[in-house]
Amino acid sequence: MGNTQGLRYLLAALFLLAGCAPTPAPPPTAFTTGFWFWSGSAARQPRPVPPLDTLYFHAGNISISRYQRPPDWSVLADIPPDLPPARQYWAVYRFDLHGVPSPKSVALLHDSFRQLAAQARYRNLPLAGFQLDIDSPTNALPRYAEYLQAVRPGLPPGTELSITALLDWFRAGTAFGKVAAAIDEFVPQFYDLEGPRESYSPPAIAAPLSAAEWAPRFNRFQKRFRVGISTFGRARALLPPNPQHTAYYYSNAKPFDFGVRPHFALETSRTPAGELILRYRATQSTKIEYQEFDPGSGVEFVLATPESIRDAVAQARQLGPYCAGVLFFRWPSSGETLAAPPADVLSAAGVLAVSSARTELRTQDGGCAAVQCTDLLLFPDSRLSPHPAALRIRSTAPIDYILPETGVPLRLASPLELTMKLPAYTARGELQLGRIVTPQPARFTLETP
Repeated sequence: MGNTQGLRYLLAALFLLAGCAPTPAPPPTAFTTGFWFWSGSAARQPRPVPPLDTLYFHAGNISISRYQRPPDWSVLADIPPDLPPARQYWAVYRFDLHGVPSPKSVALLHDSFRQLAAQARYRNLPLAGFQLDIDSPTNALPRYAEYLQAVRPGLPPGTELSITALLDWFRAGTAFGKVAAAIDEFVPQFYDLEGPRESYSPPAIAAPLSAAEWAPRFNRFQKRFRVGISTFGRARALLPPNPQHTAYYYSNAKPFDFGVRPHFALETSRTPAGELILRYRATQSTKIEYQEFDPGSGVEFVLATPESIRDAVAQARQLGPYCAGVLFFRWPSSGETLAAPPADVLSAAGVLAVSSARTELRTQDGGCAAVQCTDLLLFPDSRLSPHPAALRIRSTAPIDYILPETGVPLRLASPLELTMKLPAYTARGELQLGRIVTPQPARFTLETP
């Protein structure tokens, strides 16, 4: 009796799998790299890069107003005014709730698709398609598949439908096959698997990527896919372990600000995916701007590294015939220090040759009316160098006085010389040192050990 019942379940499962199997698509012919360009990302970066293979830009959101009865659905989207150059673009729609949007939003999406396609034509942007960023619960995948089947007929001619994907969707027994049948591409995301974390949980953003483990799970759908790889960082408060504490994250903390202060001790380690962990703990009561730190408290940083990026891309290249490449999350915002610069990311991925780096000093006219002033900018040879460096800057004219940037330990050693100790792990690709005032125009040269 038990064996007969098990056989029936097996036959039923095979029947369902056969019924929802997606139409096989031809494997992609090239392995490409690209970025997600999210809200706040800045198109212009200190170190520009050649046109990208592809760029997925956050166009807008699928939203619901719960304050109205019945709830009111809306889809608001637009193409950002300034985007990095790319050979193709994808417009991304985000749904922030954990669930599947109502069918009432489908017609709104169709209208938005048409409007964005018209904008893209007007701006001569090669729009390849639209991506839905929806975190459907795994048990709701059948309903998500129905939603995607309703969305698909509204695609403008010549465009495709892509989705982001949670790794849990690919475990045995899920209905992702039905989802795959309704799309042209899926992008599994190998980061933030745990969601919001407690203050005592282990730090990590990226999830290790193993081609041996994931290739069979992804390729069996015979559908094109790309892999989402983390290149951003995060900072959270270091608090005593307590299950009642929720994690507190800093939006503007920078490793440099802690590294230049003598009242913080640094501990380093790595996550399983190769990310760098920096823990700065106060050795005595101290303060940075408005934030006070008691002894033992501090900040913990998790940062993507060239190694974590390189290893993930190497594994992605072994994922098999239907892997079309990787997408990096994300393109940084202006002045951001915790996200890896695009040039560093592409260099680690092996698609951009970068000449051997060296610490470089650049100058800009400060634009002062009454005095001669020069702004100094430093470009460290490595954002994540584990070694501090003693810098010496020489001037061809006597220095009247200096106005260091806040927190920058720039010192006047003599009328013709400035000194500074650059801490380890600056996480800065560009650092404004300060303004130098001289009685006449001066040239500045950098000396390093």
